[in-house]
Amino acid sequence: MTTDSVDSTERAQRKNLPMNSDSSNERISTSLNDPERENMYEETVVATYERDEFVDVSPERRAGESLADVHMHTNYSDGTGSVEDVLRFVETYTPLDVIAITDHDTIEGALYARDLAARREYPFEVIVGEEISTREGHMLALFLEKAVPPDLSIERSIELVHAQGGLAIIAHPFNRVFRHSVQRKVMNRLLRQPEVHPDGIETLNGSFAGIGSSRIAMTLARTVYHWAETGSSDAHTTTAVGCARTIFPGHTAADFRRAVELRQTAPQGRFWQAREYVAFVSHRMVYGGGATFEHIEPRHTAIARIGGFALERSTRMRPSASVVR
Repeated sequence: MTTDSVDSTERAQRKNLPMNSDSSNERISTSLNDPERENMYEETVVATYERDEFVDVSPERRAGESLADVHMHTNYSDGTGSVEDVLRFVETYTPLDVIAITDHDTIEGALYARDLAARREYPFEVIVGEEISTREGHMLALFLEKAVPPDLSIERSIELVHAQGGLAIIAHPFNRVFRHSVQRKVMNRLLRQPEVHPDGIETLNGSFAGIGSSRIAMTLARTVYHWAETGSSDAHTTTAVGCARTIFPGHTAADFRRAVELRQTAPQGRFWQAREYVAFVSHRMVYGGGATFEHIEPRHTAIARIGGFALERSTRMRPSASVVR
């Protein structure tokens, strides 16, 4: 068997990895510009809007469609895992075709990830991204070559992303208790300015930032804003990568970009599980939430020792059931 045929076989096997979901959670369908999916969504969201927010968004992936998770963090910002850990997890446990590393206000880890993925010929593509801390809230920037500085207006941030040919996606909007969430007043302000429209809205965010707001984001994206929808894990631990993701037609990062521009994307997945919260909080107890890629010394306090024990236990757990075989 030739090398090409081996690669094709391995890729096909990864494509068939199921993204398992918890059957105890309710499900809603979402749209890829598909009237059938849209009708299913409308019927379900009306029936379940006031119920448990821990939904499982599970439209079926069809032939010719792929999966992307374009919001995740490494230890180049406040993530618990190294770039190598994240890439290894994506390859081993997920059928993702495209990922984006989006550390807070830096692209160093993303550039390293892209170079590493190219050298090692991973069966997925890496987009260089950043989660920008604008004055009005967090915004994802994809397909970057240089970082966009924090603390600018969201309009100026979008301009700088577009100036280098990138995509701007509003991260976890409409969460009223999360201070980094862009609120509706700001979204309406953007809507009135076509020259600074974002390219998409993250309507399913797998972290705590998406609880209580993802369903609102889906509804408003379809009835008011009409920008592309994305789903992403917002993983701060490696085991959360892929728990929420985006379905798009095609297979490559270029296909994903085109799908966003044509509004042919749909969110799929669910929220973090308990183990992700344990690992994330424990890591912050030990290291304080800063970047640890340079091997920062842990805190030497009683609460840090407790956090260290919990972190060690949580990172030995098997990967999240929402993303493995």
